[in-house]
Amino acid sequence: MTKPLIGINPYCFNYNDATWNGTKVKYYQAVSKGGGVPVTLHYPTGDISIVDIVQRIDGLMMVGGDDIPPETYNSQHPELVIDPPLAPEREAFDRAIVQATIKAGKPVLAICVGLQHINVIHGGTLYEDINTLIPNHINHGVFNGPWIEHDVELKKSSLVASIMGTTSPSVASTHHQGIRELGEGLIATGKSSDGLIEAVESEQSPDLLVAVQWHPELLIERVEHLSLFKWLSSKASKQRLH
Repeated sequence: MTKPLIGINPYCFNYNDATWNGTKVKYYQAVSKGGGVPVTLHYPTGDISIVDIVQRIDGLMMVGGDDIPPETYNSQHPELVIDPPLAPEREAFDRAIVQATIKAGKPVLAICVGLQHINVIHGGTLYEDINTLIPNHINHGVFNGPWIEHDVELKKSSLVASIMGTTSPSVASTHHQGIRELGEGLIATGKSSDGLIEAVESEQSPDLLVAVQWHPELLIERVEHLSLFKWLSSKASKQRLH
């Protein structure tokens, strides 16, 4: 059987007077080890549309990145957002590609900012800075800094728990923002001990979306984290056959 093609949304950055798209090697390695063929997506140009892109992939992985632009969720504390936030081109692309992928009946695995963005797309809001706004918070690491480990409690009946084979995984964390108000149509299926939402699924598409605040690609030597990428590839393969 041909391996499924897993699209990865791109980082967008400027270097030497040019705009670059790309992603971290760890994401490629995780998708490959999970049984998929990773490919970095690019923003549509010319006659290429979001629908054209979605038709050619079998699944989607939404990866980490800069802070979500505060104006997209009516931020109460925009001064706490690390500048510059997610590039407007990527914000618009991510918003369109995740909606189109799920509408097409194809699976999505969202990681870190991917989870936060899905929440914002569904009308949810974010804590602009966990350290400032959550009393008695645990250590979630820092943005673009060394990752730390902490435990997460997953709902026993959740898709993510069934995939990982555990309700209490130890996860790799490196972020300073998180979900404040959950978006419409989403279900919180995992939390850290300070109450921060760590995993989200969809009411409307309960078998197509797994979104996690942590970074499973950093711990793929552990079966429970690798299982998330195996699920994405397996689900993508099955959807291709329909």
